[in-house]
Amino acid sequence: MRAPAVAVGLFALGSLFAVPAAAQVRVWSDGPSPEEGAPSPVGPTRFLDLTAFAQPGFIVRGDDDFAGRTDDTFWLQRARFGFTAQLFEWLRMRMEVEFAPVTLLQDAFLDVVPHPAIQLRVGQFLVPFLRAYSFNELNLGFLDRPVYVPISPDRSFIRYLSPRDVGAMVHGLIGDPTPRGTDPVLAYQAGAFIGRGANIAQNDNGMFLLAVRLELHVLGVPEGRDAESDLARNDNARVAVATSAYSNCDDRGNWNRGFAIDSELRYAGLYASAGFVWFRNSVGGAFFAEPSACRGNFDPTGAPLDFVSRGAHLQVQYVLDRAIFPIDGMDLEVLARIDWVDANSPYDDGNPIFGGGSDTPGYIAPANFTDSDNPPTRWRLTFGVNWFLTGDQQLRLGINYQHNREDELVVTSDGFVRDINNDIFWIQLTAGL
Repeated sequence: MRAPAVAVGLFALGSLFAVPAAAQVRVWSDGPSPEEGAPSPVGPTRFLDLTAFAQPGFIVRGDDDFAGRTDDTFWLQRARFGFTAQLFEWLRMRMEVEFAPVTLLQDAFLDVVPHPAIQLRVGQFLVPFLRAYSFNELNLGFLDRPVYVPISPDRSFIRYLSPRDVGAMVHGLIGDPTPRGTDPVLAYQAGAFIGRGANIAQNDNGMFLLAVRLELHVLGVPEGRDAESDLARNDNARVAVATSAYSNCDDRGNWNRGFAIDSELRYAGLYASAGFVWFRNSVGGAFFAEPSACRGNFDPTGAPLDFVSRGAHLQVQYVLDRAIFPIDGMDLEVLARIDWVDANSPYDDGNPIFGGGSDTPGYIAPANFTDSDNPPTRWRLTFGVNWFLTGDQQLRLGINYQHNREDELVVTSDGFVRDINNDIFWIQLTAGL
């Protein structure tokens, strides 16, 4: 392969996996100058891009005391600053820091890029398991991710799923990574991590989180892949299907092993996605030669817990056609999503995927609606509108309404409770570089 073609592939692949926090503003570059009469170089050998965004908003919560937080309040959801740098043609760096509500490191990693099909990432970065986590918060369609993804302070399912961790990952893309390609493209990621989440560099149990993700872009890589929408209005239909696997010994001593499947469609302003995630959680085994190192949780009788966690979502969004919303330089998107999560049901040999119910041995009723280890099964309907004031992701006003319902009886001091008022109305402004 000729050098210019390799450079194009490296640049496209780097862009695909960089996971930028915002549109990047180049503040410095240093590249080779072309000789007189020679074609322009593919890109600078070295550069520095700055990223930053803030997300202030206002949230109105249901007023049921059983729901936990019930305050209606202004909320600075996120305030981040970061940079992406290409140190050499084969070496990139990414760093991002969160400032709301406290200063906390998000991304900090190096990418070694010897070839488009083989890259090495080391540091703190997104765990390659859920597609929902691969979108930076600037680029989310809704104001939050599916209900099975934990978000503080409003929910904790599935509690051991952390977006970022410290570790190393091999990843790459096989095929033509440019958005105009139409041939199938396979993206793969395989990583090993400490398994305790972001900003923790101590491996108390000596075990590693292992995650593998395979994603096939059936009709080529779409434009705007890093955003959870089709604001790019892909002229050709783009379909992606993916599967992933996960294994970790969590901070409760449970061995979490599971899988996820998901898919996406992008075409002419339409974006649709669906996903399903499943885990079994119990005493360590298989990958853990010493079960005592992953000893598991125990029920009130002293028996080790063996339970499943599951979640699913279906999401549809549409950027209105110019015939419907004819304002130049702006875009309006309508969104709808249904999602469901069951974070804790007893494992049932006769029904391993869907788990047991309240009559299955080992079932423990939730004690409250905010229990991080055994929350009640929940489903939601979420509706939203995104107003892109400049026609891109960097300046957006989002409005969401979430209709929440618990589908499992909760045992409280007042007896059994199911239906509570914990709906949410949320308005948020996103502004970035």
